[in-house]
Amino acid sequence: MSVLRIERRDRVAILTFDDPDRRNVVSDEMNEELLAAFDDLESDDGIGAVVLTGAGRAFCAGAVLDDLLEAGEGDSEGSLPDIYRGFLRVAHTTLPTVAAVNGAAVGAGMNMVLACDLVVADETVKVAVSEARIGINAVDIPLKLARKLGYAKAFALLAPGDAKDAAWCQAAGLVEIVTPAGQAQSRAFELATDIAQSCAPLAVQAQKETLWRAVFEDEAAGRRAGMNWRELTRSSRDYAEGQTAFIERRKPIFTGK
Repeated sequence: MSVLRIERRDRVAILTFDDPDRRNVVSDEMNEELLAAFDDLESDDGIGAVVLTGAGRAFCAGAVLDDLLEAGEGDSEGSLPDIYRGFLRVAHTTLPTVAAVNGAAVGAGMNMVLACDLVVADETVKVAVSEARIGINAVDIPLKLARKLGYAKAFALLAPGDAKDAAWCQAAGLVEIVTPAGQAQSRAFELATDIAQSCAPLAVQAQKETLWRAVFEDEAAGRRAGMNWRELTRSSRDYAEGQTAFIERRKPIFTGK
């Protein structure tokens, strides 16, 4: 039985974590299906953005505890255990990703949120990283939180591990948009559609890699990525189309080529 539902709507793919009885926990099945889904979507020229959301009352309520306890932590991203495969695949996809967060995003669910480029949350959201309460020290999550939120806000999520609401997450910089209850997915879809229909795919991919490397490596790595991408984008048909459309005062028609 599948635990990931995939819907293609216009140029946006909506991936729904569909294991509501277990509150959409990260599992081996979830990881395998995420890897296969992104391999497929990245090869589909008709898809320009992805929305990730959860079925039922939770976005993703962590990992299967036995898997978490057995997994441990690697000492670098390349050596992280199997439990991390799903959100590493989300984090490194070439497609822009928007999380539509509903209900709980806990532990590994927080890692899934951090893997996305933009986050839309409804007002019912509760996020938590409570590993310290069961004697586990997360490694990957603090590293990402430090880069995205800074020390104080990151520590406030990690200890004592109590849940934070959508308003706190928006003020901290984790969430871009807060919606009324039940409206996160529709707002995330609007945002993803705008990106997919308005932006040149190669340019978005270039900006995403440049930003990611600048944030999680250093400015020099980001600059190298940006300059490498500039050579590629400026020789693309989309670059020529963008210039022509601007001169002709019309909407460009991008193809990702």
